Amino acid sequence: MWIGLKLLASGALEKLLSGLSGLAKWLVSDWRNAPLVICALMWAVHALLIVPARDRKITETEQLLTATQSAFVDTIISYLAASAQAKRDAEANAARVAAEQEAVTHEVTRDLRSDLAAVSARFDRLRARDAAVDPRRAGPADLPGAGDAAGRAAGAPGTEDLRSAGTLSACPPGLVCLTFDQAQRASEDAHRHDRLIDWVVAQSLVSFTPEGPRR
Repeated sequence: MWIGLKLLASGALEKLLSGLSGLAKWLVSDWRNAPLVICALMWAVHALLIVPARDRKITETEQLLTATQSAFVDTIISYLAASAQAKRDAEANAARVAAEQEAVTHEVTRDLRSDLAAVSARFDRLRARDAAVDPRRAGPADLPGAGDAAGRAAGAPGTEDLRSAGTLSACPPGLVCLTFDQAQRASEDAHRHDRLIDWVVAQSLVSFTPEGPRR
């Protein structure tokens, strides 16, 4: 309202009304003038409104497409990297498990060899002592002589407190009497059995689960 009053006071409103009156007269002076004005208005709307809006929409679509493609490529790269890392972790875990299993086998085998060597040395001492007591016997010390067809050793396998006996009748009733070789084999088998149990228990303790990242 104040703007209209200012225009009226300055005479600009009168000029505007005069220009509009002249434009109206021009439009009605020739029937071709109105279509020209309409076409001009349509071109102005198209050039000033429709085309810029379309260009902005195309730009936004292109940016969205580029961002989508970039995100897709990043996803593929991340997946490939994770897959490669998982493969490396699996290979490292398999190598660790194999190394731990090999270490268990090596340790148990070493202990078994030590046990068997000790058993062999103990029975060698028994045989040597028996031969010193009675050279006619073919080996067993503190056991029945090998020359006796029914020769047996009284006592537990591998013990050094086996008593010497010359005949089968010397074997105490209720006990199993063995020759040196039989007693040594029984003692060795007992050690093998024990070490096999140790090996199975130690192998069962090897974790197949990948270790977490170390801090």
